[in-house]
Amino acid sequence: GVGGGLDWLSDVVSVGRRLGRPETTAQVHPGQFAAAMMAAAQAQGAQLRLGTVTGLARDGANITGVLVDGESIAADAVVIAMGPWSVLAAQWLPLPPVYGLKGHSLIFETGTSVPPEALFLEYLEGNRGPQSPEVFPRADGTTYVCAISSESPLPLDPADVKPDPGAIERLQDICRRVSPILAEAKVIARQACFRPVTQDGLPLIGPAPGQTGIYLVTGHGVWGILNAPATGEAVAELIADGAASTLDLSPFDPGRLASLDPLRLRPHA
Repeated sequence: GVGGGLDWLSDVVSVGRRLGRPETTAQVHPGQFAAAMMAAAQAQGAQLRLGTVTGLARDGANITGVLVDGESIAADAVVIAMGPWSVLAAQWLPLPPVYGLKGHSLIFETGTSVPPEALFLEYLEGNRGPQSPEVFPRADGTTYVCAISSESPLPLDPADVKPDPGAIERLQDICRRVSPILAEAKVIARQACFRPVTQDGLPLIGPAPGQTGIYLVTGHGVWGILNAPATGEAVAELIADGAASTLDLSPFDPGRLASLDPLRLRPHA
């Protein structure tokens, strides 16, 4: 049947099964979550410093700080957690490859027209083959839709991330066919992002291979926001206590993968 009673969907949509209910599922808004976590950290004395990291300061084998815009910020522990841009740290230390998988998204202004029912769809896009759009109505009256991945080069500056030519138009066309509400809704953001992925699909969580006081936390793919709290707690334990107690980090040991040759880095300005 059409949407299993979801009358905001087009006749071409058939909902096969329900994945969860309000009692068992919830949605995290990435921007609000990150801002709230930063505010909580600052309330505990943390400082947010914006700048470009150019290297690590060392005293022999010991880490003593991070070089930020020519200034050395003292540290006895450094966490590399820059998403796909973590690969840039391969210039300073052994680091397994981290790749950026590009994705595209739209944010619509839908008000109360779309109920809080997330959708995970399989969509056949003509001769381009299947797509897997995801639709997330949010409590603030917007609806976020993402799909259409690509292996476009990762720009050196995150501010230079832009949608691939034609990708947003394709996504809008998918949205128009999926829902008459989305077909008429105002688009308030057209955007793209890069998710960090590794060679074997598992994140890198743990000490940098052969290093003391340096930790890698990246490669979560599309699950970064969801897994961030558990990852952060485990890494905090690793730094403070020498081992994680809340979960077993051994499957995510960065040492399981060969390190990237720094000469293979070809930054895209």
